[in-house]
Amino acid sequence: MNLHARIVDELGRLIVEGVLGDGQPLVPEELGRRFSASRTVVREALRVLESKGMVTARPRVGTWTQPPEAWDAIDPDVIAWRVGGPDGREHLRELFELRLAIEPQAARMAARHRRPDELAAMAAAYALMADATDTAAFRAADARFHAALVRASGNALIAQLQVPVVAALRAQGEPADTLVAHSRVLTLVLAKNADGAESASRRLLETVAAYRSSAP
Repeated sequence: MNLHARIVDELGRLIVEGVLGDGQPLVPEELGRRFSASRTVVREALRVLESKGMVTARPRVGTWTQPPEAWDAIDPDVIAWRVGGPDGREHLRELFELRLAIEPQAARMAARHRRPDELAAMAAAYALMADATDTAAFRAADARFHAALVRASGNALIAQLQVPVVAALRAQGEPADTLVAHSRVLTLVLAKNADGAESASRRLLETVAAYRSSAP
């Protein structure tokens, strides 16, 4: 991670944790001393955070943090910072509720719309899940599977939600023993069984929820 990316990451985390802001402006010179970086690098980092809705900059007023409701809720960096922040458990719950709301419907639509490229991507991701020899490989393939499922809905707006879905899975992956449940989703989508695909997707997510609730 280069200096610019590191400063963006550190500032994002500090804003989420409430360390920065709190009624005080963000002064590039002070931040530069804090991170041993030039004012130019700090300003570039602040512009990235402004694009994510986390800060706002105005001439003769300065740069100030924004409240959480102004943040880009589906930006992967914002999601990661919030998951790692003081309200991380609550944010994970919200992410899972989002998945539960969209993935079963996406599975239904995927079975109907039959997008060959995305169905092939789902099948390829499932094969990687089945062949995974460690948790990291399984989770990476799992994220690809669910992203392809959301895209396979054929709805451009729903497809955009693959970003928080993937971010959620990176933050808290699914257990490897859900492989059979994933197989059911894929099989029913490929079989054009919309009702079955929707139900299978919902059961998969309910299984994941039950596993997490029983985990120590």
